[in-house]
Amino acid sequence: MKKLDLIPLEDADQLVFPEEFHELTLNSPALKFVTDFKKHHPAVLTASMSALDAAQVLRTGHLSWVLVMDHRGDFTGLLTAEDVSYQRVMQCVAAGQNRGDLTVGDLMRRRNRLQQLSYQQLRSASIRDVLETMRRGGQRHCLVVDVDNHHVRGVISAEDVTARLHMEYPIDRPENFAELLRAVAAVH
Repeated sequence: MKKLDLIPLEDADQLVFPEEFHELTLNSPALKFVTDFKKHHPAVLTASMSALDAAQVLRTGHLSWVLVMDHRGDFTGLLTAEDVSYQRVMQCVAAGQNRGDLTVGDLMRRRNRLQQLSYQQLRSASIRDVLETMRRGGQRHCLVVDVDNHHVRGVISAEDVTARLHMEYPIDRPENFAELLRAVAAVH
């Protein structure tokens, strides 16, 4: 057996995070940016949790997203920091909902509305390819699915990617059809 030496932690020793390393670029492989659930347990909340508590969990955990499960442990959606933002909560309150009664289930992005990228396609894609695809689709978060095995393998978050690359890459949500019609009618 090899003898190892225990040494005390020094005051100068600091925690490091992935975004502090600069070897990644827009041309880096897309899979380098996937939070792969085969390697990392995803952050999960239940749909019944209070939206205010969920917002606190996201803030204190420095998380931009969490997966949502129901009481049976089935994957039901994705909750982002944007979903529990003050503005979004106030929209719900203005619509007549009680702020204290809002739950994760009320604000999450439901499973059937989420977009996905194929894990198999990402093997040969750069993160630039992924960000451009997400921009065209107006998606800030995208599931990564092993379509051959029907496994949700991970999530790519534009916010997380741009933080790691120390850059901005704005992705605007596409307007829904009703908003588009109102905008066109206002111009004519």
